[in-house]
Amino acid sequence: MASSPPLTCSEAPWHRFGMGLSALCLVHCIALPWLLASVPVVMLAALPEGLRENEWLHAALILPVLLVSGPVLLRASSGRWQIGLVLAAFAALIGGLFIGSEVGEQALTVTGAALLLAAHWARLRRMHRH
Repeated sequence: MASSPPLTCSEAPWHRFGMGLSALCLVHCIALPWLLASVPVVMLAALPEGLRENEWLHAALILPVLLVSGPVLLRASSGRWQIGLVLAAFAALIGGLFIGSEVGEQALTVTGAALLLAAHWARLRRMHRH
């Protein structure tokens, strides 16, 4: 088993920022459908199409998630399974952009965001132990 890369305190803010972005992604994926379902159809029809479609927000959130979580988690990974987990999370987030089903998109995005959140949390716990 490979040893973990050196732990640095300068990584902690990036892990927390990555956790915040992942949590924001989760809230978006879980709350927006419930919010839209609770809005009366008449009011929804009155909204501009740009506000009814949330694909642009999904795409816009993925970029900062990848840019923050990618470098800090991939550099901090101590084994192939951890790197694979992070890459699987990224694949799920990006795959959600291209899947035709709304349910499938939400499932992939929630899975990816939850995996990233867990990876950041685990790394922070490891940092505090040392």
